[in-house]
Amino acid sequence: MSGTPSYKALPYAPFDGLLDFRGKTAVVTGGGDGIGLAIARRFAEAGARVVVGDLQAGRTGELAAEGLDVRHVPTDVTVQEQVDGLLDAAMAAHGRIDVFVNNAGIYPLRPVDDVDGAFWDRMFAVNCKAMFFGAQAASRRMKAQGQGGAIVNLSSICGHKPMPNHCAYDASKGAVLAMTRNLALALAPHGIRVNSVSPGLTATPGNLKPELFRQLQDSGVLDHIPLRRQAEPFEIASTVLFLASPMASYVTGTDLLVDGGWFLHGI
Repeated sequence: MSGTPSYKALPYAPFDGLLDFRGKTAVVTGGGDGIGLAIARRFAEAGARVVVGDLQAGRTGELAAEGLDVRHVPTDVTVQEQVDGLLDAAMAAHGRIDVFVNNAGIYPLRPVDDVDGAFWDRMFAVNCKAMFFGAQAASRRMKAQGQGGAIVNLSSICGHKPMPNHCAYDASKGAVLAMTRNLALALAPHGIRVNSVSPGLTATPGNLKPELFRQLQDSGVLDHIPLRRQAEPFEIASTVLFLASPMASYVTGTDLLVDGGWFLHGI
């Protein structure tokens, strides 16, 4: 029948090498610290040449000092020209882009009555608009290469369940989930897979501030997480690496909750 896709078996991929990113280039936004830094480290450990786009270099110098192939390009993800500059720098240095990780995000909280237009617009500018145009710019370069690629967006458990004082943040991360599915559909014909990761409570520098950690303990949040602990940033990074790897070669348009079972507690 005309237009019917033909079946073509892919060659079997032996396990050895499925997590080998040697010769690949991964671009990570917001990789100066926290989850982004852990993602940059994980890809570099897997052999990738990593380019981090962040306002500040943060701790990326520590990775380079360890002999990992990680470089920093100053980037404000809300400025499209700077995102293009980040990708151009990666292309100039390494000749290709295989993985793009949309990690940069902000996490300010306000009660509903205190949210104004500027607060809402800033949240969406960083957490949603920048992700779309970053994915758009990266996918254009991947399509030109003609060898597919992988895009991973960082959403949040807050995109799945409401949290007090999180209305704007929850909305921005819910938008990331919808955007991921649509991008996956649009880019699939080009062999570009698009997925998202939704971390739960994670031991980032911000969440480990004494006053915030005390609030978490006092609120009983940890009691609602079946594994009874926060995630370590490397656990989120490992999930991102999996989704970008050939181990997930038939996975696109999906979201992986990495929350220690927190979502199971309900809303």
